[in-house]
Amino acid sequence: MVKVKITQRGLRFARGSLLPTMLLVLWWWLTAIRGYGGGILPTPAALVTALRRLKSTGELVGHIGISLRRIGQGFSLAAGLAIPFGILVASLPAFGQLTLPTLEFLRQIPPVAWIPVFILVLGIGEATKLAVIVYAAFFPIFMNTILGVTQIDPHYREVARLLQFSRWENLRELILPAATPSLVTGVRLGLSNSWRALVAAEMLAAFSGLGYMIMSARSLVRMDEVFIGIVAIGLLGSCFDWGCRVLEKHLLYWRGE
Repeated sequence: MVKVKITQRGLRFARGSLLPTMLLVLWWWLTAIRGYGGGILPTPAALVTALRRLKSTGELVGHIGISLRRIGQGFSLAAGLAIPFGILVASLPAFGQLTLPTLEFLRQIPPVAWIPVFILVLGIGEATKLAVIVYAAFFPIFMNTILGVTQIDPHYREVARLLQFSRWENLRELILPAATPSLVTGVRLGLSNSWRALVAAEMLAAFSGLGYMIMSARSLVRMDEVFIGIVAIGLLGSCFDWGCRVLEKHLLYWRGE
């Protein structure tokens, strides 16, 4: 008798795959066997055919590449602004009292609400999409940076004073290492927020990208392409989140599993 050794990772994968598999079987049964959907919900075979068509024309890869380029540029800019600004606000309480009320007000406004304003000010080009990404990603990173800096153990700060750290040494040896758990959480939330906001912006103010692809397919009543776009958005978003978890495990290896 062959003994099968099931690892903990394999068990988690099996459990996580159970619900998607059941949903796929239900989808196939409803559309291909029972004929439900009324043309709105495509069959799995239709989806595969549409995927092959989009792959052969390069349309899907092109839209994915454009969306990834936008998210890379916008998110990098947001992180480059939010982390230093968050450290500054957390380190200077007077400056925080001056800026936080306004930022808290802006944080309550969803990025999509600003799209008409961005279009009027920046036009319908790439600047509008980048502005939406930066706005969506800034606040989670900014708030978690403040949280990480303000929760540093006072004993560590006292040690830094006794060692007479310079400002740069204080930042490098104390603030950044101690705030890393909150920073990684902020990056993870900010990336997720910016990805969703970008897709919404592409639906409303773009001529390329996954969001535009979905709206274009909807106007042509190509529901198979609509669902392909939706699945691509979900898969890419999951890959982003997985990458953040890998980064977190790498940076916070000292915390263990």
